[in-house]
Amino acid sequence: MLLVDKWGRELRNLRISVTSSCNYHCIYCHREGLVNDGRGLSPEEYKAIAYVATSLGIREYKITGGEPLVRRDIVEIVKAISDHKPSDLSMTTNGYWLEVYAEKLAEAGLRRVNVSVPSLNRERYRYVTGLDALDKVLKGLETALEAGLKPVTINVVVLNSINDDEYKDFIEFASSHGYRLRFIELEPISVPSTVFKKLYKPLDSIIKYLEGVATRKYFRDLHHRPVYILDTGIEVEIVKWLHNTYFCMYCNRIRLTANGVLLPCIMSARGIDLKPFLRPNIDLDGIRKAFIAVNELRRPFNIRRSK
Repeated sequence: MLLVDKWGRELRNLRISVTSSCNYHCIYCHREGLVNDGRGLSPEEYKAIAYVATSLGIREYKITGGEPLVRRDIVEIVKAISDHKPSDLSMTTNGYWLEVYAEKLAEAGLRRVNVSVPSLNRERYRYVTGLDALDKVLKGLETALEAGLKPVTINVVVLNSINDDEYKDFIEFASSHGYRLRFIELEPISVPSTVFKKLYKPLDSIIKYLEGVATRKYFRDLHHRPVYILDTGIEVEIVKWLHNTYFCMYCNRIRLTANGVLLPCIMSARGIDLKPFLRPNIDLDGIRKAFIAVNELRRPFNIRRSK
């Protein structure tokens, strides 16, 4: 069975926040659009959720936080989801503990990893994240690649007057190490408007540069994201959702928050709490009905512009 919403969008992707805790204090962090005290569910509960999701046609899973590697049972969580043989199982992390966990995560079934790196400059990195950890994270990138978590993608949230002049440096760095690269436009989600106005930088200049140097371009199914292939073989992906109607119309994802609420969209305040179907006993039919109901709530955020 495959779930399809009222706009003909298939549901194939589940983004799972396993905790709202993080060891970083990034100046742009939106905490997955929701600030809560969620410590995440148990590996057994994630296993049940993944079982139901897979039966409904969801084959792609993304594990996030907060910072997912702060959970001591993160390897067990990965294993619980990978047991259902997804076509893709990835993780977004700040990379601080990646050197420690990379091999164990790969053995548990994680396919690939996205690592947030706001700057290749040590002082800028510390300013954005609150930690002097750039060298540690770069070592984690190497370890992840050696462990077989491919591709290793570097996520760069572009910030005005902070790192917006580094895009060529990132391209050169990724090309020389065999990493994939993703430039992300800052999202005005759970970020004070004054902070957003100060930090927001359109990706136009980066896109213009890539259009001039790329040897090929294709679009991902998820959000219709453009990917540029350069002559070095590196892939550079653009994530631009503000005023981008394609982004919403090509969304095939729902989200599970750290406190167990299933959401149809990061911009949605309405969702369904799965905990009543998980505790004290697991109710697979209840979870299944919740997924079907959340799919009915899905709608493109930019619906007016999408017509």
